[in-house]
Amino acid sequence: MFTGMTIKLYMFENDEVRTEDKTFYTEEDFRDFLSRRGWTLLREYSGYRIADTLDDLRPGVIYEGMRSLGD
Repeated sequence: MFTGMTIKLYMFENDEVRTEDKTFYTEEDFRDFLSRRGWTLLREYSGYRIADTLDDLRPGVIYEGMRSLGD
């Protein structure tokens, strides 16, 4: 049984920086989350690896939301 993928999100909101734990259970959960924020992918914070599918995510890694250059 898949128990989900938990990651940390690095976010800027109202001139504040914060992190939030987020767990995704399905690809649809992941896509909906990105869509609601106007993002198309997540990028590892302080890194270059991107995640645009649930399978690309790595547990415990800090990510930030981004839009792809084509959008």
